Amino acid sequence: MAEITTNTYDVARARADFIAELGFGLDAKRPGAWTEYGYKEHLGFDDFRRAYERGGAGHGAVQKLLARCWAEWPRIKKPEADEESPWEKSVLAILDGIKGWQKFQGFDRRNLIGRYAALIYRVADSKALREPLLKASKLVDIVPLFEDQIKVTDWHSDPTDYENYGKPRMFQYRTRSQSSTTDAEAKPVEWVDVHPSRVQILAEGADSDDFYEGVPLLKAGFNALVDIEKLSGGGAESALKNSARTIKFEYDSNAAPQTITTNPDGTPGTKSVREVHEEQTRKLNRSQDSAIVIQGGKADTLQTQVANLSPQFEIAANLFSASVGIPFTILFGQQTGRLASDEDQKEMNARAAARQRNELTPMLTEFVQRMQACGVFEAGDFEIEWKDLGAPTDEQKIDKALKMATINKTAFDGGATAPVFDTEEIRKAADYEERDGGGDEFREETPPQDPNAPGARVEPDDTKGAKPAPTPAPKK
Repeated sequence: MAEITTNTYDVARARADFIAELGFGLDAKRPGAWTEYGYKEHLGFDDFRRAYERGGAGHGAVQKLLARCWAEWPRIKKPEADEESPWEKSVLAILDGIKGWQKFQGFDRRNLIGRYAALIYRVADSKALREPLLKASKLVDIVPLFEDQIKVTDWHSDPTDYENYGKPRMFQYRTRSQSSTTDAEAKPVEWVDVHPSRVQILAEGADSDDFYEGVPLLKAGFNALVDIEKLSGGGAESALKNSARTIKFEYDSNAAPQTITTNPDGTPGTKSVREVHEEQTRKLNRSQDSAIVIQGGKADTLQTQVANLSPQFEIAANLFSASVGIPFTILFGQQTGRLASDEDQKEMNARAAARQRNELTPMLTEFVQRMQACGVFEAGDFEIEWKDLGAPTDEQKIDKALKMATINKTAFDGGATAPVFDTEEIRKAADYEERDGGGDEFREETPPQDPNAPGARVEPDDTKGAKPAPTPAPKK
């Protein structure tokens, strides 16, 4: 049988080309472009959490969006009620007792990092976590969990059960995240069964009950995060190598570099020329008082031209900013010290307000309804009210009131006899309450004018020259 001889390089190249064709990329001409760029084809929760915990841009995107959405705690109140009702006070007291608002924010943070996050209800009902939650006397705690801390162990698989088909029958949760790298000091980490009635899921981006379809915030811009890491890390390494004096030794053709290996007494040494040079270079970099002595040669430092990476960094940073919906100036700031523009602030406020309306309000509504169903909260209608993110600050309110007062003065100087804005309108613009009496106690009354005073304006007397009124005839 004839033997086929192949070139090992050609085989390796063919295998590499085959694997590249299985890769992924948006460039149809180079289907394996992502592999060449160092981009992962498949991303998991560990990748997203690592990008959040160890990457400045990823961490900043999550925290800035989180801080803007939760800048003020919302109100869970009775509909059309401006003043706090007893029901609202009781709900607030329960949440304050377990640091509920902070844990809701932590719940949302975990949702932004992974595809979904979970919230475990711990209530006083004298039942195990694996049993259904029916009635409870007290809300003990709520526990936010990362994606890798909870899993489904059993599903409703009966197609005739139209209400529950395809939904989880039983969860398991782990008290410690598998991707956590901190020391737990022997904290229990076993998996514990928990009934779905005690679990609440938040999966942003999933438009159905399938929470596995949730979309992590950092997923769309993950390739840009890789570029940012390569640029920042590569640029820092280049600068470090230039600043760390890498010595280059050059000898003349007639020099005898072996002489540096001899001992002080002239006897041959045991070290090579390379070892002696490395030892001298190490001492030179560690101590400012060290020196190098050579004969028949010269020593110099290796220097490379460090490229300006700012244009490439700005491209990657803008791509990442676009992927998370946060303006560049808010996420990264400006090197010139310029603050984000009003348009950028409006865009960021609109982004946060949309999340409050579409993600956070339904999440809080579900929580309150389920607490009402088990008896922890009193039953009744309610609504979630968020503070207006675009509301003017105190400084902006005072500035508006000052402009209104300036307009009044300008109009008065121009001959206007009535103010453009009255006192209460100006006070309202500054967010001050209306005075009793509408501020009339501060209004000066015009004193009566003496008609004989010099320069006094005398109103014409329409009665002069008029005929006297006829005297009425006496009644008979």
